[in-house]
Amino acid sequence: MSFPSPEPTLTTDANGRALPGFVTVSAELPAAQRAQDGLLSETGPGWSLQTYRPQVEPVTTLDGVTGGFPATVQTVYAVSPDGKRYQLLELDPSKPIVIDSWTAGESVAYVRQCDPLACDPTAPPQLLDLLTGDLSPVDSVATGMRIGATIAGSHRWWQTGSTQSALETAGHSSTYPENWLAASVSPDSAYLAVVRGDTFSPYVSSGLAIVDVATGILTDVATLWPEPLNCTPFRWRVDNALDLSCYDPSRATWRVFTVGPGAKVMKENKAATATPPATGPWVAPNFFVTDGVWAGPYTAGAAERLAPEPSTIGLARNAKFVQLSVPDATVGSARIVASIEGVLYVEATQANNLSLNTAWAYDVASSRWTELGSLPPAGPTRGLVATQGSPASGLTSWVIAP
Repeated sequence: MSFPSPEPTLTTDANGRALPGFVTVSAELPAAQRAQDGLLSETGPGWSLQTYRPQVEPVTTLDGVTGGFPATVQTVYAVSPDGKRYQLLELDPSKPIVIDSWTAGESVAYVRQCDPLACDPTAPPQLLDLLTGDLSPVDSVATGMRIGATIAGSHRWWQTGSTQSALETAGHSSTYPENWLAASVSPDSAYLAVVRGDTFSPYVSSGLAIVDVATGILTDVATLWPEPLNCTPFRWRVDNALDLSCYDPSRATWRVFTVGPGAKVMKENKAATATPPATGPWVAPNFFVTDGVWAGPYTAGAAERLAPEPSTIGLARNAKFVQLSVPDATVGSARIVASIEGVLYVEATQANNLSLNTAWAYDVASSRWTELGSLPPAGPTRGLVATQGSPASGLTSWVIAP
């Protein structure tokens, strides 16, 4: 008596790409594990989505054209805060995507189809199904708008509309008649600070507003103070109070104010200053870490503060400023992209190629670095052309769930 042979398990599609639930084998990709069923529902704050699409662009010089190496693979990974990497999808490398937003626990991400090295700002947002790889349009916001902030609880701030902005909550949007741009989120994600994207008069608007994420109510801080001010966010505090750096045009001076939770109170904080010292180090407190600790760009002195974008990062703690160094000797610059539950998420750029990035997590309490997104381990992006500066990419996008 004979028994039928079991059908072999398919791991690739008709194009030879790994099916969802399997791992792509390539020397150009970092090691990854299979994403088991239910993985996405178990993710939480600090997890990230990453896309890899290794390539090297051709470059035209006085000596002619240096050939590039087009992408042959594109993958989407879910990465835990401790660096465990799981492959979700392998996608067509001829149709690159850039991830803009994702909320932990959800099986869709907001993406754009565009060249990662020069993404077209007009590329429309789409929803990527992380279980199937299918793309669908986003219908909940106006044409031309992009995500400016992802806030815990499936909230997103949409901006760059010429005359409006919007707060989306689980697919439903509330619009605002001005182009407010996301600046920073409060420690518990209850409030969002936004700044005016167009020109304004301090006699009409302070240039800064606070959005109550739960209700959608937007309060221009000009309504909380009787005199004209021109304000920008300075730093959040543990109780959701926001310190503001405000220029007072009537006195021709800078002042610090504090807006209490719910944007109901605004008082001058005469004991604080948002002005960097003329000499010595300074850390711009762009990211709240924990009570009394902030993080942001680090500058050693006044000369470095003239640079458009400081290349180093640091901590402001106990009135002291400490520089942080990514544990990779080939890194040329670093920037913080998120601060979640006492962990900083950092993107680092290679010194010999400004388009090659890596991703890191820094636990402030333990001073421990964890690599979340590495360079391609092999292939053209590790070759001579890329190391001499030809535009190249491995990790093409990454977003961290708040």
